[in-house]
Amino acid sequence: MKQENINSSPYAKLKRTLYEKVEADEKQKKIKMALIVVGALIIAGILIFTASLVETNGGKYTYIYGDYEQKISKDQAVYNDIQLIDMNALADFLHFEKKPSGSQVEYKINGTVATFYNAQNTAIINGIEIRMPTNAMIKNGYCLIPLSTACELLYGVEISVKGTNANISQSGDKVFMLVNNPETKYQTNISQYLEYINSKDEYIFTLVNKQNPVDKSFPEDKDSLIEIPAKYRKSEIIYLYIVAEKALEAMMNDMFELGFTDTYVTSAYRRYDKQQQLIDKYVQEFMAQGMSYNQALEKVMEDTALPGQSEHQTGLCVDFMTRSMSNLDNSFAETDVFEWLKENSWKYGFIIRFPEDKTNITGYSYESWHYRFVGFERASIMYQTGLCYEEYLEIFGDK
Repeated sequence: MKQENINSSPYAKLKRTLYEKVEADEKQKKIKMALIVVGALIIAGILIFTASLVETNGGKYTYIYGDYEQKISKDQAVYNDIQLIDMNALADFLHFEKKPSGSQVEYKINGTVATFYNAQNTAIINGIEIRMPTNAMIKNGYCLIPLSTACELLYGVEISVKGTNANISQSGDKVFMLVNNPETKYQTNISQYLEYINSKDEYIFTLVNKQNPVDKSFPEDKDSLIEIPAKYRKSEIIYLYIVAEKALEAMMNDMFELGFTDTYVTSAYRRYDKQQQLIDKYVQEFMAQGMSYNQALEKVMEDTALPGQSEHQTGLCVDFMTRSMSNLDNSFAETDVFEWLKENSWKYGFIIRFPEDKTNITGYSYESWHYRFVGFERASIMYQTGLCYEEYLEIFGDK
């Protein structure tokens, strides 16, 4: 009875109420803490899952070559914050030859030879050195070069990039590696000739051959034919189209500066009727050796154009000889000046018009002495790719 009085006293009730409140507060705190922990675990799980997705999606770069898909790890696909592409996979896709040799790989792409070197930011394309925004990496079966370099230099290939994916497709019949701005060094000051060397005059692109003849009146603007200065020719007065003549002066000034002073122009612009006279002369010479007229004419046409089919009528080409030569023939190919012209004439806008390996395309025999002016841009592309003029026009058109 006494105990009941104690428990039911106001003091006992107050004490019990305080205990219950403290216990409820503690329980509420535990629930809150549990919710916080659970929330933190959920957030952490989401973050880990997201990171996993990023690693899965961003850790690989995907390149699609037609039906073939190549994945490259991020640490190989990106170097110095620059995305790379595998030239070996590209070569397989486009069916061009690759030749690995130690720390370098050489590729042969139609008329182009391109070589890349491990840990170097330079490459050689048809003898021309180019610089890339970062080093090539050759390892683990890859030859990785900057994607931007491939996009800029490959003609006939389309590369579209979206995030970490790249789609590669062939857009032309032939693929070439081109140097957009090949380095040009000259022996003399050619500033006064640059406007001619880089001319975009439509006339200088004229194609004259067996399939594209011209008539007797061509060219209509004969006032644009000017005399080649005496120091560049032997004796007879010779004319050339003004743009080509100025570019020729720049080239021959450099030739003379290098000591090729025994070289001269033996032929340039030639009239329609003059071409006919040459044909008649050569035919008579072969007939004197016992050939019939048809046999002699067929023989002459191997390396001499019929009237209206000769580039000489354009006033855009020249024939070179040296003073040690007695005839205009391929003994010119044995001279030092020929070796120089073969590697440098493009810098002045000239090309070897009838190359040795293109006779089935040009329709004429090899003429190491015959150079045609087409302007710097076209000449540099033909030098880089090894194309003759007919091939260039078919592939590049009016580029």
